[in-house]
Parts: sequence; structure tokens; C-alpha cells
Amino acid sequence: MVVGSASADDCAVKPLTSSATKWRKRLFIGCILIESKVDNVQLHFSQFGYVLDVYLPKDERKMCHRGFSFMTLSDEISVEYTSQKVHRIRGQTCVCYHDI
Repeated sequence: MVVGSASADDCAVKPLTSSATKWRKRLFIGCILIESKVDNVQLHFSQFGYVLDVYLPKDERKMCHRGFSFMTLSDEISVEYTSQKVHRIRGQTCVCYHDI
């Protein structure tokens, strides 16, 4: 007696998209100049790997960003390599930490 059957979808390999995987690819960047934009951050870090997203939190009172950013790269090796380097965006030395 056959209770159920497996479809092709049940056997497909599905990518690991857990939140833990996402956090391992995320960086915190601090000391960003107020004049810097998302494009400046993305352009600088694209030399180290494919940048998935850049988030510059806004300061509503000052109508600008808060001077730090969160960024997600496509792979963990790029994140490790990038976090060990000194970064200068628009002439300002920025700190970069692996965000775990």
C-alpha cells in the first residue's frame, strides 16, 4: 500500500537560506563621512566581492545618515578578507567588523 509519493520538488536540493547564513556574510562599517552615499560604500567594497546590499541608517533629526553602515557580501571568504583590511572611503579611514 502506497501512502504518499514523492514529487520532483521534494527531492530537489534547496539552497540554505537561514538567517544564520545571512549574518555570516554581513559587515559593520563605522566612521563613514556624512557626505558619503550608499554608492560610495558599495563601490569601495565591490573590489573585495559581490555586494548584495548596503544599509545606511538615517538620522531623522539631522536629515542624514548616522555615520555607520551594514553591508552584506555574497560569500563568507570575502567577508573575512574584507574585515582584515583598512578601508578609506572618500578619504576617511573607516572601521570594518564582521557583524556576528
